[in-house]
Amino acid sequence: MGSLSMKKMLRHSRLALVGGAILALQGCGVIYKSTGDILISFGKSEMLPYMMTYTDVRMACVTGEAQTPLLMSFERVGSHPEKLGAMVFTTAATCAEQIALDAELRYMRAVKDGRVNEAQDARIEQKRWSAVAAQRQYTAYQNMVEAYGEQKEGECPKLKTDFDQMVWMVGNISGVQSLLNDGNADGAVGVPRDIAAKVERNMKCLDNDQWWGVPRGVRAAVWNLLPMLAPPNADAWAELEASAKKGFDSGIRLGSALYAMSAFSKGDDERLRKAIRDYAANDQNLDPDYAMLDAIASFIIEGISDREWTENTGKRTPIGGLGTFWDDAAKSGPAVDINDLL
Repeated sequence: MGSLSMKKMLRHSRLALVGGAILALQGCGVIYKSTGDILISFGKSEMLPYMMTYTDVRMACVTGEAQTPLLMSFERVGSHPEKLGAMVFTTAATCAEQIALDAELRYMRAVKDGRVNEAQDARIEQKRWSAVAAQRQYTAYQNMVEAYGEQKEGECPKLKTDFDQMVWMVGNISGVQSLLNDGNADGAVGVPRDIAAKVERNMKCLDNDQWWGVPRGVRAAVWNLLPMLAPPNADAWAELEASAKKGFDSGIRLGSALYAMSAFSKGDDERLRKAIRDYAANDQNLDPDYAMLDAIASFIIEGISDREWTENTGKRTPIGGLGTFWDDAAKSGPAVDINDLL
């Protein structure tokens, strides 16, 4: 009888221990979720607005690379970091894009010098990092969709705050960029081709004047990429020029970057040079609250300029030379001395 009572007591003790452990784990889950909610709230109200005032794109991209896994891990305990996820995956992608660009410039120099093995190796590196950029950008887009839902034609999500609207804008732009980078990576990521049509439709949900002409600029860039998506009688170039001007007037030059990207993709040298010159000439009265977005535009413009300079001279854009071109001296005489820039 005593032995039986002892067994019952041990069984009850083990059940109590297991129950206590489960309660403790549940308590940890509550603590982790609370921590995640606080972190996400802080990121939305303080960290992101503060980071937007920076002009150091490299710092933003490294921050994205370092903090994204921590931020997104709170999804496992019931927090919802998707909106911030769209932003940090986007900034993290710029790191991969920079490495891909450096590899592309190395490829151009190797081709120019006849170094076949070097050129092949550089092209492989470019494609690998383009795939990393595409995956991060597509993940940013997916986070945006998870936060606001997939929208049908004529539908828009409830974008009640400026933060929601910015996440919607950035997430959609990342979607288009993921498609372009996946193309550079020979489709390694498998970004769906219909993402461009969805982005073109989604950008109708934003006020064009409030967001520096970017929404219509993105739509026009998509029209240039896929003309079948353009409305009847649409003039993509006129829209892109209007977007660039609105960006100059408001101090956020993303529209100019969209114009340059479209001209570059279409091989339109005249418009490309105009876009880069106009961008360089409008560097005053920039909006300090969104300096990071303007800096990302600068990152895009400088990358295109570096490609053009490297293809023609074997060197990147000279320091202080953004908005100038290698043949300016020949066209305009001694007024511009490119050798001084080099």
